[in-house]
Amino acid sequence: MPEKVPKAIKRVSKQDLVGLSSKSERLHLGRGRDPGWLDQHLADDAAGSLRAILLEYPPKVCYRSLVLIKRADREVEHFLLDVLPEDFDRLEDLAGEALLTFMRWALMQIPLSPLPAE
Repeated sequence: MPEKVPKAIKRVSKQDLVGLSSKSERLHLGRGRDPGWLDQHLADDAAGSLRAILLEYPPKVCYRSLVLIKRADREVEHFLLDVLPEDFDRLEDLAGEALLTFMRWALMQIPLSPLPAE
């Protein structure tokens, strides 16, 4: 049983998220988007990130994770999803140059508000 939240950031595809959301639904875990919505609204070639942010217990030990991924309309979607530790571990780490590239893309998605003239 995990005792703390892992620091790894994982790479996820549309297919990964549809599968993880389906499993989360079957196990009555938390999910921010249902599998049908993900299948309909995410870009087929979308590559996103999943980062564990909290260790949860009931009804099963899982990581409450933050997902960041591109929708089919090219807008960015972010939501929470509970993932079992063994499923989290199976996902590919997002590291090195790939992580840097992804973080640059993610930061470019944050809308900027103009500063007041004063």
